[in-house]
Amino acid sequence: MNTGYFYEVSARFGTEFWVNNPSLPEIEMALAGGAAGVASNPNYIVTLLKAEPEFVHATIDELLASAGAVVDEEKLAMQVIQQAVSRALGIFHTLYEKTDGRYGQVAIQGSPRNNDNLSAMLDEAETFHELGENVIIKMPATIEGAQALEELTARGWSTIGTMCFSVTQYIYMAEAYQRGLERTDKKPRCLITMLPGMFDEYLGEDAARRGVEVSPELISQAGINTARAAHKIFRERNYSAIVIAGGARSTSHWTELVGQGMAITLSGALAGTLIEENPDVVDRIEAEVAPEILAELRQTFPDFVRACDQGALVPEEFRSYGPVVRFQNSLLKGFATVIGEIQARQGK
Repeated sequence: MNTGYFYEVSARFGTEFWVNNPSLPEIEMALAGGAAGVASNPNYIVTLLKAEPEFVHATIDELLASAGAVVDEEKLAMQVIQQAVSRALGIFHTLYEKTDGRYGQVAIQGSPRNNDNLSAMLDEAETFHELGENVIIKMPATIEGAQALEELTARGWSTIGTMCFSVTQYIYMAEAYQRGLERTDKKPRCLITMLPGMFDEYLGEDAARRGVEVSPELISQAGINTARAAHKIFRERNYSAIVIAGGARSTSHWTELVGQGMAITLSGALAGTLIEENPDVVDRIEAEVAPEILAELRQTFPDFVRACDQGALVPEEFRSYGPVVRFQNSLLKGFATVIGEIQARQGK
């Protein structure tokens, strides 16, 4: 029988631990420690350049050797990401088989340069689908991303909705998944990401830009509240797409969101901290932020109101919503870093 902190949380509340952008040692640690899956995004290689530069450089060199005289650097950058994801797919495949596909999936996301291009995202998904049966494909919480997610669901492919910072986006993506299910006899999984840590960072930067003094303690409640709000809708509407909280910046983004129908991504470092500290296992997903804190957040941050209130955003605004723009820019920057590394290996 498997024992340990994450196994206990899963057994008691069904909360899934997914390890995010992990190095090889972190993949192995997470699998042994009770991880349900692996999350990744286009910044994965940036993380690996710090943790495993030899792996990244060897992968780039191998791909360059077979690329021919003319190198499509963007295509090769995605191939580097695919190689890293394929490594995790192989390691987690046994778990996928043992649980009949319930656990053991590994996520991949396409080029951030294609996030507004439905056709390109679907083309990338075709390639990703061939990586392994336990792959799960991420799509942004935008109009085009929802269309792609519905289509992939109809094909019977598992998906994750990402870049989601508001309950309106969660609903939009959950409804797209429901429509996809109506078009297939299969039951592919769908998880929709809320990003509490990234949202808190965005609000902190927003306050600084506007010259508003606000305590870190106040901001630390914002992202947790939005994730809980999405989960409440998941329960009330009986959606099939569960909430996966990503972008954790502290262990509180795990401990405050544990509960039924939740998944949470953690870095290898945060996961290791929780395993070592072994905190009390408590279901907190339905806990409520104190009314006075909620009122202050709403008064201070218009984008917090947009995140929490259903219908406060319309789909046409998803792509230009502040925290979405911030995340998109970070992905573009990370992708450019990978291309820069490819150029450096070519001697450019």
